[in-house]
Amino acid sequence: MRASRLTIFIYASIIGVPLLLILMVAGLLANNAYAYTVLPILLSLALILFGVTGIFDVFVHPKYPGSKNRISEGTHGENKEAPKARSGKEINFVLRRFNSETRKFDRTTYKTRATDRTTILGALLDIKDYQDNTVSVRCNCRMGICGSCGMVVNGKPVLACETSVLNVAENGAVEVAPMLGHPLLKDMVDDFDDFFERHKSVEPHLYRKDVKEKYAAKSEYKQSKDELDKFLPYSYCIMCGLCLDACPVVNSNPNFIGPQALSQTYRYYADSRDQRGKKRLFDADTMDGAWGCEFSGSCSKACPKGVDPASAIQLLKGDLMKSLPEK
Repeated sequence: MRASRLTIFIYASIIGVPLLLILMVAGLLANNAYAYTVLPILLSLALILFGVTGIFDVFVHPKYPGSKNRISEGTHGENKEAPKARSGKEINFVLRRFNSETRKFDRTTYKTRATDRTTILGALLDIKDYQDNTVSVRCNCRMGICGSCGMVVNGKPVLACETSVLNVAENGAVEVAPMLGHPLLKDMVDDFDDFFERHKSVEPHLYRKDVKEKYAAKSEYKQSKDELDKFLPYSYCIMCGLCLDACPVVNSNPNFIGPQALSQTYRYYADSRDQRGKKRLFDADTMDGAWGCEFSGSCSKACPKGVDPASAIQLLKGDLMKSLPEK
């Protein structure tokens, strides 16, 4: 109730001061006697009231949203108080966090509660909010589209926002670790600069010989259903990087370009609208390209969108064998 009264006083002062000032100026112009006597007194009182309520708001009042006391109770460097009532099953979250001093991974356990709707990402953000705000997690869309929240849960690379806690919990515990197929920045956050460079190196865009026609096409590029089916399954990649983390070759041979880039090579090579011809195919004809794949199938199993990079690479190999006379 006090906060609402204070708000009324503040807004009354904010509106009243300019209004009184306008009335006084108008009175002076009209040579009204009140402009020289009453209005200056009212204006002075309004300024005092405005000043006092402002000071009270900033320095004293604990409930008003703008109060310093209110701000000091926030989460600037400190964790918020966890809600007292929390439903769901109690889960032990074991986070593997890299210790830069010992150069080893430490296991830190946090207790949280999860329902059938709680995701790994939701639980991690809950831990960050209420238990340890130093935990670092990368996320954006939280709906399986951006691919930002890739991490390893119970030994398997997954998207944290699409993984239910209760579905993967083993004996009431879940172990979460960062992907190690990419350079590690902190906790569950990896450096994707090299990943995007690999993706960029295969020129993942439609190539047209006539540049002017490409940017000013008079009609759409028509395709038959068969032409569409050749590349469509490989166009759903969200660049989450899970396939690289799952690939045993990437983790043993850093020069191998990886399943994501190779699947995108085939995606544009198989697209009837692309006019780069066999160059895309021959660019992949190296031991660190298509021939570096050992066809373990781990990349396809890890993909959260059902893309099958392993099959794309085998299709590249088959077309390379057919095109040897041309090369």
